[in-house]
Amino acid sequence: VTASHTIKYPKRRWERFRATLRHGKRLPGEWPHSIDLYNRALSHLGIGTPAFRPVLQIPGDSRRERKGIEIAIAPGASYATKQYPLERFVRTAQVLRSDFEATVNWIVTEADAVRLKDISGFTAEPENILVQRPIPELADFLSTQDVTIANDSGLMHLSSAVGTPVIGLFGPTHPVLGFAPRGQFDKVLETDEWCRPCSRHGKKPCFRQERFCFTRLSVEMIATAVGEVLSERSELSRAVFVDRDGTIIVDRNFLSDPDQIEFEQGAVEGLRQMSALGHKIVIISNQSGVARGLFDIDAVERVNGRLIEMLLSEGVPVAGCYYCPYFKNGRVSKYSIDHRCRKPAPGMAEEAAAHLGLDLRRSFIVGDKIDDFYMGNVIGAYSLLVQTGKGDRHRQLLPEGLRSDSTRVVPDLAAAAAVIRGLG
Repeated sequence: VTASHTIKYPKRRWERFRATLRHGKRLPGEWPHSIDLYNRALSHLGIGTPAFRPVLQIPGDSRRERKGIEIAIAPGASYATKQYPLERFVRTAQVLRSDFEATVNWIVTEADAVRLKDISGFTAEPENILVQRPIPELADFLSTQDVTIANDSGLMHLSSAVGTPVIGLFGPTHPVLGFAPRGQFDKVLETDEWCRPCSRHGKKPCFRQERFCFTRLSVEMIATAVGEVLSERSELSRAVFVDRDGTIIVDRNFLSDPDQIEFEQGAVEGLRQMSALGHKIVIISNQSGVARGLFDIDAVERVNGRLIEMLLSEGVPVAGCYYCPYFKNGRVSKYSIDHRCRKPAPGMAEEAAAHLGLDLRRSFIVGDKIDDFYMGNVIGAYSLLVQTGKGDRHRQLLPEGLRSDSTRVVPDLAAAAAVIRGLG
């Protein structure tokens, strides 16, 4: 069968080539990530692309128990030229044990395991060295770590995907090429060497007297970055992102009058219980009525303001209230566009996380529509579908195995609170 047309992933070959020239190097002004480029290709096919961070969910019952701070070091890479010196990784491990009282776990190839034994100062218990393990096992293991330190490698991206912050060490390669880690707390460490990037994938041998891109990347810089990540995460809160219409209040089909607010069954009690668990309550709502020309922004603000007042009077403080006025097929040109804030895209949750200090991967999302449920998948949160509002109808859109899952589909917000309490 011959396709009627072809959509190609834009590889930016010319831009990447110019970025790797030894003389006359020109770094592009725009650095689109490879994820964005793949999404761009899909959008030409009319396929929605709400995700822009990698998310790999690990079953909760498969995670190992641990004690204290654990940091993984993955010193491998596809090419030796992309590997930070192994001796410096050993020194880094010594500093991490001293400064943070951390357990350091090594994820290595058989060759690196042999090399490590010959390096002065290397110490590790056998259970803290994972040699040539399969990817599913490594994904599960990495999901239990506090931080991963890795070269620009597959394990760097795997750690990011399972939600463990990664410190990515970029030497001959460069984020400008589109392959930086993209998790909420990931960091790239690099030095500003004039010769970087020297090749697209870091394969070319270094032509200078030493690999300054790595030798000027100090152990102290790595330890500082680890400390920053640990501090950031320790100060973050868990949230329950809750849909508005059909979940908290009765869906009036484009509500614009604050006087018509009516709570759904179990809503107030459920939110009160969630708040008592220490979770921040964040309301997120698609409000396409603005784009459709049914009401304006002020009407949305009035309804939201009144709702927040009513919840506070019931003992439910709302940490934030976010809404998306955009809808591609609307009538008001200003708002009739695809936008990354429209559920199931993560824009509202990402904005809330930045404003309120939230850890998305440890949060929950509750709503009555399939887009609410799938938004949880996009941000890595735990999703629940309530059967109030349009919940019964949207329940049929879930994969068959989830439709009768009582930890995923619940009668109302009160029942959702019980599930969240049980998940800890």
